[in-house]
Amino acid sequence: MENLDLAKIINRIEKLERAVFGEKKQKSEPTKKQTEQKLTFDLNERAFVKRYTVGKSGPKKFTLLLAYLSKGEISKNIDLSDLKKCWGKMSSKNLLGQFNMFYPNDAKTRGWVDSKEYGVYNLTNEWKDVLL
Repeated sequence: MENLDLAKIINRIEKLERAVFGEKKQKSEPTKKQTEQKLTFDLNERAFVKRYTVGKSGPKKFTLLLAYLSKGEISKNIDLSDLKKCWGKMSSKNLLGQFNMFYPNDAKTRGWVDSKEYGVYNLTNEWKDVLL
């Protein structure tokens, strides 16, 4: 008898919550195909950075710049000097800001990029997580 009453009470509370707060909608995560369609590597570097890095952290900006230079190819290695050179062209606050060596280290720690040898970076399979 006690379990039946408890089940009824829980059911009534859930109905009241739905009536008061409405149905909770689940956020759907973008599919890989939707994510890939969003990226356009045909843009020039400034337009690409302006479009995709707004509001992102430094490690995410680093990963997206690496993605631009490698055209999204996971196995393509890019020298850190090339990344810094490209970053330096866009160091204004509304684009990338000042480069910090923390960015590639944190991006590597999060699994978005990898470095098989000193001063060379490549994307990992997880790099598209920066877009979410």
